[in-house]
Amino acid sequence: MKHKNKLKVFALAILMSVSSVAKAELVSVFDAINFKPAVDSSKFITLYDAELRPAGEWNTGFYIDWAHHPLELGTTGGTRSAGVLDDTVFIDIGGSYSFTNWFTVGARVPVGYYNYLGLTSTVARSLDESSFYLGDVALDFKFRLLKSQYVKLAVIPFVAFPTGKSTTFLGQGTVTGGGKIALDFDPHEKVKIGLNVGYRVKDEVIIRGADINDSLSAGLGVSWRVHDKISLIAEGQVEGVVKNLYSSEVQTPAEVGGAVRIHATPNLDVTVGGGAGLTLGVGTPDFRTFLGLNYTHHNSEEAPPPPVKKEIKKIVIDKVIYFNFDKSDIKKESMAILDDVASVLKSNPQIKKIRVESHTDAIGSEAYNQKLSQRRANSTVAYLVSKGVDTSRLEAVGYGKTRPIADNKTEAGRAQNRRSEFNVVEQ
Repeated sequence: MKHKNKLKVFALAILMSVSSVAKAELVSVFDAINFKPAVDSSKFITLYDAELRPAGEWNTGFYIDWAHHPLELGTTGGTRSAGVLDDTVFIDIGGSYSFTNWFTVGARVPVGYYNYLGLTSTVARSLDESSFYLGDVALDFKFRLLKSQYVKLAVIPFVAFPTGKSTTFLGQGTVTGGGKIALDFDPHEKVKIGLNVGYRVKDEVIIRGADINDSLSAGLGVSWRVHDKISLIAEGQVEGVVKNLYSSEVQTPAEVGGAVRIHATPNLDVTVGGGAGLTLGVGTPDFRTFLGLNYTHHNSEEAPPPPVKKEIKKIVIDKVIYFNFDKSDIKKESMAILDDVASVLKSNPQIKKIRVESHTDAIGSEAYNQKLSQRRANSTVAYLVSKGVDTSRLEAVGYGKTRPIADNKTEAGRAQNRRSEFNVVEQ
């Protein structure tokens, strides 16, 4: 990318002509690191979704981010004269814990693995350079405000502590804080659209007419689960100084980014992606790349295997039979349940015929759910036959979403409606 029209100097860079003055003004100036990933198991990257996880669930992970030319000096003609931060590599370590179903606390610790100060002036030589830098440590508090079938809303207050070095543009030099509103739309079970709007309170710093002050941010993201193991993510964010909002491009950093998220296991996600700057705003790089890993602990994993019990007219299982996403392939974690069902049938030959019934929730069209439930009922019968149950004793029926047993307007109700039943039709 050419550096013409690249005024990431931020007006601030002009003051570096006099090193003694510059050094004094660099203290407690600003944080030029704009990549701040969400600390919970968000469906996005730097945006937060409005989901809150079950009580007791926790996650931890990290992102490695490389940004190229996030802060530069330029001439009034728009030509690059030197780099302030030519390249930064940060490791963001984060995690969260759900205290209740409506309240989660998260933390983020950014560590600069490599930070190149491209200046050759006496100012650069006066800065304390080292191989590692700590950024501003932050805490997030997430509260659920609204949860419906298609729309979710959460508020996220946050506070950041001045642990970063403002002399190397990696910290605000003082405590900052604010809040975000996260709004989600779920137009389809595979797609999530998220909107974040936030306000950050910061100390005002005016450098040669450029004002760093309280800021207003907005971001939009889309997450699309294209496969059981893969999601595609796209998002964009812009932040502007509230005073003279969006009137100065160097005070309005904006970026877009995208990523592929691999759901390696039910607990582990791997995210690979990159982004690019849209404006000349401070901290906006020419481009960036990142790699993230996130591990989520689910309480349900520690629950004992669900029992299989026989009633007079029905064999009841107490847990959902899981299938691969949008398919009829039975997941491995459900095979032990069906093994128990096969064992009950083989040890009770007096049961002559069993109807395997598959049901879905209300998301999706009636025709689609009908066909999907029938395929899944057929797969369940095929699995029982493979375990030694005579095929003449089995019948497969898919009912789609026509026989709900709970309210489809709630997530808990939909989970109950996604079920399999084994009804005795002949003894």
